[in-house]
Amino acid sequence: MARPLRVEFEGALYHLTGRGNARQSIFADEKDCAKFVQLLIESLERYDVALHGYVLMGNHYHLIAETRRANLGRWMHWLTTAYTVYFNRRHKRAGHLFQGRYKSIVVEAEGYLLSLSRYVHLNPVRGKVIGRGDPVERRKRVRSWRWSSYRGYSGLAKAESWVTQERVLGEMGSGAAKERRLRYRHFVEEGLLREIRSPLEAVRWQTALGREHFVQRLRDHLEKKTQAHREVPALRQLRRRPEAQSILERVARAYGRSTKELLERGKRGNEARAVAMVLVWDSCGMRLREMGELFSGAGYTAVAQMIGRTREKDRKGKLKFKLAELANKCVK
Repeated sequence: MARPLRVEFEGALYHLTGRGNARQSIFADEKDCAKFVQLLIESLERYDVALHGYVLMGNHYHLIAETRRANLGRWMHWLTTAYTVYFNRRHKRAGHLFQGRYKSIVVEAEGYLLSLSRYVHLNPVRGKVIGRGDPVERRKRVRSWRWSSYRGYSGLAKAESWVTQERVLGEMGSGAAKERRLRYRHFVEEGLLREIRSPLEAVRWQTALGREHFVQRLRDHLEKKTQAHREVPALRQLRRRPEAQSILERVARAYGRSTKELLERGKRGNEARAVAMVLVWDSCGMRLREMGELFSGAGYTAVAQMIGRTREKDRKGKLKFKLAELANKCVK
C-alpha cells in the first residue's frame, strides 16, 4: 500500500503518533521522557507550532498539534532526529529508533478536537495490561501519569505554559477556568466508566478526520499536490541551495574562514563547520543525506551526531558564538 501524502498547510491541526522500531521502547526511563519534552518545547518555538495535548508511553507517543506554517515535515523531522541522536548516544546503540515515518492525521477541530484530546489523555489506562483494574484504580493511574498534558488540563497540577489549552477548554462552555477544568476532568474520566468509541475509527483514507466538506477540501488539496509531486524535488533544491550558500558565507565571515573550509572533511576542531551544519539544518529543510552531500560527502549519521554535539556545546556555553545569535545574523 502506498504511503499517504503529507497534508501541509497553515493552521492545520494534526494527531501525530510515532512508535518504536519493532515495538521497542523509545523511553527507557524518566530521563528519556524529560529529554523528549525538552526537545519538543524547543521545536515548538523553532517551528512556530502550537501543542494542544500530548502523552508519552513506553514505546510510543501521541501529540495534538497545530502548525501555524505549512512545515509539518520539517518540524517532525527535526524533533524525531534530534531525539534519536540523543537516545542512541545515551544508550550506546545505533540505527533506527522509530518504526518508519510518524503517522499524521489532519483533524477538523470543530466536533473532533475535544473527543480526540480525551482519547489521547486516556492512553495510560488503555489496553489489556495498563487498562486493568476497576474505574477507581484506573482513575488513580491516569491522574498520576506524569508525562501527559492531562494533569494540567484537569486542574490536578499547574498547567504547562507550552501547552495551548484554550481551544480544548473552550469546548467546556463559559465560566471560570477552574470550572472549565473540572468539567473537562469529568468529561475525560467518563471514559473510565463506560466504553468510549475512539474518534480515530472515523479517519478517512489514513489521512483525515472530519466531516464530508472538510474531507473534500483536503482531497482537493491532495490532488493538486499529487499533480505537482514530480516537480517538488527540483523546486526544493532551487530554493535550498541559495539559502544554504548564504548561511555558509555568513558563518565563514563570522569565524574568519572560507566557505571551502566549512565544507571540508577531516579537520578536527572545525567549529565553524559544525555551526554551519546546525544553521543549514535548521533553516533549509534539507534531509540528512542532502546535508551529507553538501558537506563533502559526510555520512548522514555523522551529520546527525555533529549537530547533536554542537547543540550540547551551545547549551554549555562552549561555542565561540551562541547559535541563536548567529541564526539571527545568518538566517534571513
